Amino acid sequence: MKTILRLLKWTLFSILGLLLLVVIFVGLDRDAQSITLSPAEKNDMPHQKEYSPPIDSSLYYSLLATYGKNKVLAKGFEIQCLLALSHYPELKEVPIDFRVQPAFIPLSSRPSPITVLLPWVKRKYWVIISSQSADFFEKILLRNIPFNEQVGIIGHELAHSVFYLDKTSFQLARIAYNYEYNNEFQRNFERETDKRAVAHGLGYQLYDFAFFVRKAFGNTQEEIAKEEGDTYLSPKEIANEMTKYSFYKDTLAAPSTYFGD
Repeated sequence: MKTILRLLKWTLFSILGLLLLVVIFVGLDRDAQSITLSPAEKNDMPHQKEYSPPIDSSLYYSLLATYGKNKVLAKGFEIQCLLALSHYPELKEVPIDFRVQPAFIPLSSRPSPITVLLPWVKRKYWVIISSQSADFFEKILLRNIPFNEQVGIIGHELAHSVFYLDKTSFQLARIAYNYEYNNEFQRNFERETDKRAVAHGLGYQLYDFAFFVRKAFGNTQEEIAKEEGDTYLSPKEIANEMTKYSFYKDTLAAPSTYFGD
């Protein structure tokens, strides 16, 4: 009996010790950074209506030199990653690893767990691009999405990265918990992320993607027109959000354009 009690005591002490180390590591976090864009930078966001291949090699290398620092680009999607990054001057120096791997969610982004827990390691961010998922998601995996929409949805994920920049490890842990277990938090979180991407000049791309993904899942033009307040901004809501920014000057395609075939 004494042996069991002694074992339980040391087990408890070990668990408490590990928890204390985690608290110390997280409490020492100094990598949260506040990056505020100037009014001029906000008004000078890229806002190209459509990105399409082929991309001139000189443009690729120019983007790589400007936005490729500390980045591991996704094989096969390098230019799309760079075009999306060009909308986020806050991320120029930030380490981001774009990974192509099997994953249930077609695209996701998060801080690298090890760099969150270890305060002496410079924080890195992951953008996970699924190469294989459930059949349900096959039609909207990145490789099956048109080029312009690829830039848009990668830009949505980078809008998450920008949001994480000024958060402490404790705050990131709370966000992860609420996202997993609070549906209302998840809904607001994703809608605000769409708005952040629109503010960074990706409204045209998100608008196209919003139609693409809904059509891919069988929504009709009439159903899409009525949609409002879902987890992600509807095309109508994206269009309304774009009116807040003077740099969106080109007319959006009519909804019927996306149902021509």
